[in-house]
Amino acid sequence: MNNYADRLIESVKRKANPCVVGLDPRIDQMPNFIKKRLTDESSEDDICQAVVRFHRVILDAVAPIVPAVKPQIAFYEQYGLGGIQAFMDTIRMAKKRGLIVIVDAKRNDIASTAQAYANAFLGRTRLISTEHPIFDVDCITVSAFLGRDSLEPFVKTCVEYGKGIFVLVKTSNPGSVDLQDLRESESHRPIYTHLARMVAELAQEAIGKSGYSSIGAVVGATFPHQAKELRSLMPRSIFLVPGYGSQGGTAEDAAHCFNPDGLGAVVNASRSITYAFQNSDITEDEYARLVRTKTETMAKELTAAIHRRDGRT
Repeated sequence: MNNYADRLIESVKRKANPCVVGLDPRIDQMPNFIKKRLTDESSEDDICQAVVRFHRVILDAVAPIVPAVKPQIAFYEQYGLGGIQAFMDTIRMAKKRGLIVIVDAKRNDIASTAQAYANAFLGRTRLISTEHPIFDVDCITVSAFLGRDSLEPFVKTCVEYGKGIFVLVKTSNPGSVDLQDLRESESHRPIYTHLARMVAELAQEAIGKSGYSSIGAVVGATFPHQAKELRSLMPRSIFLVPGYGSQGGTAEDAAHCFNPDGLGAVVNASRSITYAFQNSDITEDEYARLVRTKTETMAKELTAAIHRRDGRT
């Protein structure tokens, strides 16, 4: 099965829910069973080991429940080399547990640089005479701000290596209206609809046996009315849906991102699952149970909301 969309859809069906758990390392906010081994003078290796231990607990708790996890690379990069090593170790741990890895990187640039990003995350990088995988994740988020030609290297790499991308179309933050909702002068349609049409065209190049494409879109749960419109414009694209939980999006809001078949989207939650504890002195076992319970609750809420929307009760 060498089509990313097919692998993701199959995993969603197998786990019977569309949930994604976000991994955002914030050492100062972690439980004390992680922080107690660190100081302000901790080495890069100490930082790496702390982040890896934190995410090992989370991955063990959620791997039996969810189809995918979403490391946000900026939260690793802020810790320098130790953070980057933890990022690579986290990817390996997630893959070992059978999870699909979606990296929230929001990368892109002119076409040649876009190809370098695609090589690093999705494809292979040439050293001298041979090519090697570097991060080798399943999917990354990308920006379309530089235009269609900046996306084409990613699409080509996705097709060649069975990987995927989620293009930013309508993001969950309030300020997304500043640019994404601007209306084009001739058609008077908002910019996000033009992005959606471009994604829908590119999606045709990577449609799998499931009927879905490896070229997907980021569509926030915090804008449910726009999500309805975008769902009709990009019927073959899978949506990555941020904004559920801590940002205020509900399961009912996120349900608008799904097709009538109950598929076509995965919904991410980060802080509302991994930083939901009230007491920093929570034990490792208590923390693992809390993460598992929060994830199971999210899965139940989302599947119920999707069924209600489709009249399946």
